Amino acid sequence: MNRQTKILQIGNYPPPMCGWAMQTKLVTDELRRRGHLCAVLKINENRKIKDAAYVDVQGGFDYAFKVMRYALAGYRLNVHLNGQSAKGYILALIAVLAGRAVFRPALITFHGGLSQEYFPRLDSLRLRWTFRLLFLLAGGIACDSDLVRQAIAAYGVNPGKITAIETFSSQYLQFQAVSLPQEVEAFLVAHSPVFFCYVSFRPEYRLDVLRAAMAEVCQHYPRAGFVWLGFPAREMLDARQFVDSRPPCERQSLLLLGNLMHEEFLTLMSRCHASVRTPVCDGVAASVLESLALGIPVVASENGHRPQGVITYHELDAAGLAAKLVFVAEHHAAIKASLRQPESSDNVKRMADWLAGELKSPAPAEVVHA
Repeated sequence: MNRQTKILQIGNYPPPMCGWAMQTKLVTDELRRRGHLCAVLKINENRKIKDAAYVDVQGGFDYAFKVMRYALAGYRLNVHLNGQSAKGYILALIAVLAGRAVFRPALITFHGGLSQEYFPRLDSLRLRWTFRLLFLLAGGIACDSDLVRQAIAAYGVNPGKITAIETFSSQYLQFQAVSLPQEVEAFLVAHSPVFFCYVSFRPEYRLDVLRAAMAEVCQHYPRAGFVWLGFPAREMLDARQFVDSRPPCERQSLLLLGNLMHEEFLTLMSRCHASVRTPVCDGVAASVLESLALGIPVVASENGHRPQGVITYHELDAAGLAAKLVFVAEHHAAIKASLRQPESSDNVKRMADWLAGELKSPAPAEVVHA
């Protein structure tokens, strides 16, 4: 084993479970297995709940204090963010400034693709310099793909300090099917086809477009069902009010769930006819790759980076989405037979190598301006 490293990951951690939280937990477990000291500063939902598995955050001042405390204690900071959240940017900026203050530049794990609200925004000089500052202050940057790596380099960042490591990893598929709650089983029995929709009550998930498409699909398949899941607790009230405002016929076709544990998530996905992915800002989403790996067809908004086998539509085209869902239902067997297993590398190991300083950065690549 190489020398022991002290790392503070700043990001999502379960509960609840999401793609970021899944990665953070798996990478943390891998680093600890190797003998490194790895702590997690939890910044997602339930962050105020004290738990031995992570470091709680009680507010903004508490966050800044704990970031600086760990930096002074010799920890290398690793902050997770994307280009969708201004608050996430501020948290990341605090971390990289703390890293510079102790002469141990922080590492950034940058999530998402090339269609995010604040990245890449070459049409805005203010946003361009905002992210350029963050990237230049970082000691290293990991992102989800080579295309994102090139877009970050186009901000004037040395390509040699940017590493592409996909979030999805072979460990994501290591699960055992579990029994689902009675209401879920009853819904699966009563509806066919059933579509799995991992969504959130935020603008980029286009719930209005999805709802309009659902109404059209139900005209073709009156027993069609849609499972909406992934809502954190803080969004459930808004989501329920949104659903309750719809006509009874639409509400009957919809099962609204919160956040599920990983085993329940994949078990339910494997029981559905197809998965629906609505946001374009996600790049190559882990849930899309999980669905393809399980042999479940995927209908997703076109963002230019969907894996082979994904059926795409324009993000604002409800009729187009409905047509693709009907197409999948009508040709389900043939589409399933045509799916190929996506490549599944051990990206948890690669991320742990990168954080521990054991992964060499790739040679500088040609910069493609977004």
